[in-house]
Amino acid sequence: YNTAGELFLARNVEEGDAYSIAGLEAVSPAALSALSRNVSGADDTYDEIFSEYTALPEGVEQGVYQIAQGFTQNAETDAEKAQAILEGLQANCTYRLDVGYPPQDRDFVSYFLLESKEGYCSYFASAMAVLCRASGVPARYIEGYRVYPEAGGETLVTGESAHAWVEVYLKNVGWVAYDPTPGRGNASLADPAAPEAENTPEPTPAPDTGDVSEPTPSPQPETDPQ
Repeated sequence: YNTAGELFLARNVEEGDAYSIAGLEAVSPAALSALSRNVSGADDTYDEIFSEYTALPEGVEQGVYQIAQGFTQNAETDAEKAQAILEGLQANCTYRLDVGYPPQDRDFVSYFLLESKEGYCSYFASAMAVLCRASGVPARYIEGYRVYPEAGGETLVTGESAHAWVEVYLKNVGWVAYDPTPGRGNASLADPAAPEAENTPEPTPAPDTGDVSEPTPSPQPETDPQ
């Protein structure tokens, strides 16, 4: 539907509707890093994407930039920086469901990284998006459902499958998914076994991370939803 990767059905879903999506997955962080090093050519969209998806609001505290620098100090490529941030978050922050909102006078991600260091998928995904941007790596916060096919290739998607993760834009490669939530692995990597259900609450709205444009609205359906 657009360059942001959004897909829409411009009518109500009907019984018997089906669709498929094909994508590529990296087999390891090392393979992804090697790809980003070796791929070449003109990426006509990179400058625009870099400008939009490295923007950050003024409320992000200086300590967050210091954490980003510490996590990525030995990384050379954007893929290596993203992986270092993912691993740094998983090593230094704790997954918990029973957490509250930060104080109203504190930036959401700053409070999570500098003080509480506890949260669920929305917290980890928001933090990784901000840390990537602070490191000069284009990134965006994503909400959706993480599901795995059951026997027969089908699965039932419910609210308990709700999840949040990050997409990082690698020059000449495109948007690559990373899942920084502890115990979830990396959404960009082949995962032969489904992890235990996260039982995550519906993801909270992402804090303002400086996007300069709103997502493209969905086309109007032909009839009102029932």
